[in-house]
Amino acid sequence: MWPLVRQARHLGRYREITQVLVHHGFGYLVDQLGLTALLSLPRRAILRAPAPPPLGSAERLREALVELGPAFVKLGQALSTRPDLLPADMVAELSKLQDTVPPFPGAQAVALIETTFGQPIDRLFASFEREPFAAASLGQVHAAVLFDGTPVVVKVQRPDIANRIQTDLAILADLAALAQERLALAAQYNLSEIVWEFSATLRAELDYVREGRNADRFRQMFCGNPHIYIPRVYWEYTDTRVLTTERIIGTKLNDRAALRAAGVDLSRLARVSVEITLEEIFGHGFFHSDPHPGNFFVIDSEVLGVVDFGQVGTLDHATMQGLLLMMGALISHDSQSLLRALERLGVIPRRAATAVLRRDLERFVDGFVDRPLGQISARETFEGLTALLRRHRLIIPGPLATLLKTIVMMEGLGMQLDPTLNVFDAARPYIQRALREQITPVALGAQVLAGGRELGELAFEIPEQISQSLQRLNEGELHLQTREVELRRVAGALIGAANRLALALVVSAFILGVAMLVVAMRAFEWYGWLPWTLLFFGVGGVVTGGVMLTLALLRRE
Repeated sequence: MWPLVRQARHLGRYREITQVLVHHGFGYLVDQLGLTALLSLPRRAILRAPAPPPLGSAERLREALVELGPAFVKLGQALSTRPDLLPADMVAELSKLQDTVPPFPGAQAVALIETTFGQPIDRLFASFEREPFAAASLGQVHAAVLFDGTPVVVKVQRPDIANRIQTDLAILADLAALAQERLALAAQYNLSEIVWEFSATLRAELDYVREGRNADRFRQMFCGNPHIYIPRVYWEYTDTRVLTTERIIGTKLNDRAALRAAGVDLSRLARVSVEITLEEIFGHGFFHSDPHPGNFFVIDSEVLGVVDFGQVGTLDHATMQGLLLMMGALISHDSQSLLRALERLGVIPRRAATAVLRRDLERFVDGFVDRPLGQISARETFEGLTALLRRHRLIIPGPLATLLKTIVMMEGLGMQLDPTLNVFDAARPYIQRALREQITPVALGAQVLAGGRELGELAFEIPEQISQSLQRLNEGELHLQTREVELRRVAGALIGAANRLALALVVSAFILGVAMLVVAMRAFEWYGWLPWTLLFFGVGGVVTGGVMLTLALLRRE
């Protein structure tokens, strides 16, 4: 349903977007979305629009996004990392989008800083460069010096950019909803969900306080690591629209000539840059999701300074398990394990794999047979997998797509320094460590505890559901048709189910007890004859109860 209130509020921007799309040859899309009627535009003006420039659709889309402004440029950049959604030519074209625009006047930046902190600029900084040394679609960066002589960089948001972004994100949400109603392909790929995830990411980028907290978290994560340096955030000069951090002076990571002239070991540096991201992913589950060369500076031969923490990704336990299972399946050439990994990651609905999909997964996995780990490319693997998913009209969940994009970008960054670098080979020790951590007594105990808790919750819900069903039956909302001969069978089945449920509760209680005992022994170093005796009887109870429950399930009619 079209949001009429929002349409009226942003009518001018809707019309502007429509005109840009028509000008670049996408009038048919405007007509299919029904914007001609909703915006009271003459349909003949849309259909008889001038011929688009003599360019391909991918090039015309890129130019249209640039003309529409920062939110649409950011959307194009996000889509350029989703080969599971778009064809290769469009992905390649959108990857050309650059997040660089002319700077806004330094006087406006000074005015915003003074308004934010309520003091003149010369009382905040010993010196402040009015001319920015870098500018992007959301803000620009100025050099400054604190009164104690510390060089800093001040990132200032563009005036009124937040309001413009919020307006465009609201319109994008409306257009996505319209597309899902009117276009089968948009509904199939759940376009509204994709736009929602993009909007959440872009709104987070607009909050410089959040970016500062991300930087502090990375700084704490790598405290003591001699190969990485995270600049300090100066919170007394930081707000949602202004971010002040320590300035890093160094050579850009992709400046091979300057690095060679400084005598830097490029092969070692490539390995260090890749290992940092691998540590973020597999060690902390919190990673820098925009690892392009402009965000890395070589301070010393093996010390990397990392900046710009507006885009980050998180990796929960379930996704970590699915990722490890997927990588293990590729290495062991096991298509069934790959299928289970993709189901766990939410790429394939559970028990929805067709015979054709299973066959394609087997062919995909066969491509890794007899290939040493050092010859497997992350980009090649990702592109092959996404091509397979596009063939079956499956999409990668947003968080997982961000993770895979980061791994591919990391590999490309490292290979600029050392073309022989291989991510899978470098990742081996991190994957092994993550796998070991998955099977520690504490981890297993936590998993069993979580599973037992879910089973217990389910057991407590069953009586309530039965009570509700009986109440509906009593009130006449639920009709049960049976014969007296069948009634005894139904009663017997209910009694058997109740017995099995009781046995399952007993087994789950033993499991919970064993899990809590293991956690206590591990966490508090509680050893001796008593805990080991309790553990022995607990495991015995689990095994005995499990066997009895299995036999009961096998005997049920």
